[in-house]
Amino acid sequence: MSLEVLFEDLQKVNRALRAGSLRQGDLQITRVQWMILRTLRKRPGCPIGQLAEKLDVRPSTMSQMLDRLEKMGWIVRRVGREDSRVRTVDLTPEGQRVIQDVEATWLARLRRPFEGLSEAERTQLVTLFHKLAQAIPAERDTIGSGEAVSGGPDGEQGAGRDEGERTGAGDGGGRGGG
Repeated sequence: MSLEVLFEDLQKVNRALRAGSLRQGDLQITRVQWMILRTLRKRPGCPIGQLAEKLDVRPSTMSQMLDRLEKMGWIVRRVGREDSRVRTVDLTPEGQRVIQDVEATWLARLRRPFEGLSEAERTQLVTLFHKLAQAIPAERDTIGSGEAVSGGPDGEQGAGRDEGERTGAGDGGGRGGG
């Protein structure tokens, strides 16, 4: 088996996980909104400027995206503890629930094909995939390093300046409008 086959198969799994998982029922969330929520789960109390740099979008674009997430009740902005000039962002319990709901959908989508494997195959798959994931350089904690942030189990990368701006202007979908 070649690396190309692995790559193609990973893409197929990725597409299956993403297919509609961010737009289900009354939950309407864009990929960039998802990346913001996931980043905030990993980095509670993240300053807005650092969040913009981490996702490679302009601060004004990030501010617009945060406005929408705040309107939906998924995040809250606060004055920084150490510096009152700095605004930080945290997930609300509703924002945490959104993450849990999307991840539950991903797990449900994986469960059936995963159960088609023998116990030995499942153990081997998880072990080897974990080993592969550990060999990939971790997300850098250094802000402004130019490395994109991981979007989650589907491996989506940072928004990038162009996409973030495109999406920032039109990512207002959400629970109860936005």
